[in-house]
Amino acid sequence: MKSIMYHYIRNKNKLFPNYNILEKKDYTNQIKKFSKKGLINSYDELFISSNKFLPTFDDSFKDHIFAAEVLKKYNSIGIFFIPTSPLENNTILDVHKTHLILGKVKSSEALIELEKYLYKNKIIKFYNKNEKSKYKSAYKKHLDEDDRKQFKKIMNYYGDLKLKHKILDYLLKKFEINIKPKDYYMNKKEIKYLQSLGMIIGSHSQSHTLLSRLSYREQLKELKNSKIFLEKIINKNIDTFCYPYGGKISYNDNTLKILKKLKYKLAYSVEYRDISFGDIRQKPYELPRYDCNLF
Repeated sequence: MKSIMYHYIRNKNKLFPNYNILEKKDYTNQIKKFSKKGLINSYDELFISSNKFLPTFDDSFKDHIFAAEVLKKYNSIGIFFIPTSPLENNTILDVHKTHLILGKVKSSEALIELEKYLYKNKIIKFYNKNEKSKYKSAYKKHLDEDDRKQFKKIMNYYGDLKLKHKILDYLLKKFEINIKPKDYYMNKKEIKYLQSLGMIIGSHSQSHTLLSRLSYREQLKELKNSKIFLEKIINKNIDTFCYPYGGKISYNDNTLKILKKLKYKLAYSVEYRDISFGDIRQKPYELPRYDCNLF
């Protein structure tokens, strides 16, 4: 089985020229191509070995309504992984604040303004050297320019978890970016609509924070609360999960223990290879996925 990971599926926007998106027509063409080789069309197929394609969608963007409707036309399904904080707290996640900033301005400009803010506010210890070293391989396979990778690593991997909220909000204001959560993410009604189309709803944690940076108790809260919240929306058990930021450095042994404790059945990472029957039986919490841009 080939599991394919999608994020933004939208047409180009002049206000955000640097957004890393997959245009709607290209997405539709991909699904059409995959359908000729076979697309997953039932929940049970997640647990068997096949040569079919499994589309998965991270972050609960409004874009995913269109994505689900395209899948429905081909009598197929996908898994839609939902981070719940936007619904619980009516806020844009930090990871997406970063996307918005880099979508509008050059990454070099974003870095300059970040450094100015840190200097002006006398913030010396925004990150520590150990964490910077620990996560140095982040985005290694991405084709982004170095400045873009650096800004994303600082904000997503080793920037101070408490300070970065305030800094990102400052940068959004600085660059005149004002996006409302209700216009960015799916609401409860739209998530229910996806379920009515036969789609699978999975958890993507609460706040999309890098789990490997959190304590056992903090991770338990992220995975448990998101599961409970989503189950109340769709009135059905949530037993699939995918890791924020994806790769093996994004989770740890505590994460795997918690997934088992909460009775999740499958969890998806990011590793560019097919899912084998051995993966499903022996490592159900470390299932690989391909990035859609590879296709």
